[in-house]
Amino acid sequence: MHEQYSLISSETPVISNLNMLENIALIKEFHEHMPTSQAQNIAREYLQKIDLGHIANYRANQCTSLELFYVMALRALMSQKEDIIIVTPLLLIKKIETMNAIIETLKRLNDGNKNILILDTHSNELYYKGCRCNIIE
Repeated sequence: MHEQYSLISSETPVISNLNMLENIALIKEFHEHMPTSQAQNIAREYLQKIDLGHIANYRANQCTSLELFYVMALRALMSQKEDIIIVTPLLLIKKIETMNAIIETLKRLNDGNKNILILDTHSNELYYKGCRCNIIE
């Protein structure tokens, strides 16, 4: 059975022997049989949209946890699946002041095309203070 959503979690890390551009483009290359150059151009545009174009040729060990999180998010956005589920983002992002900036960046990247759901624990609720997102109990 195929999952009907893209998952962003500690269980779905970036591929360490690929650079960030290759990690993002791989989704379109593999699932849509898109030529590598075309898929990488789309991935590069996404990275530039959030001022991360400089990490395109970085490997995972050269990126911050926030940069890796955004690469995972871009990978999910590249898929054809309508739903993206982010499981406990604070496990992925080691240093965080607020989720508000991250949520706003995800909205900017998404353009309203996909449904993004964040699953987290009540103990992390304070990090979402001031965010324009629903907290469901």
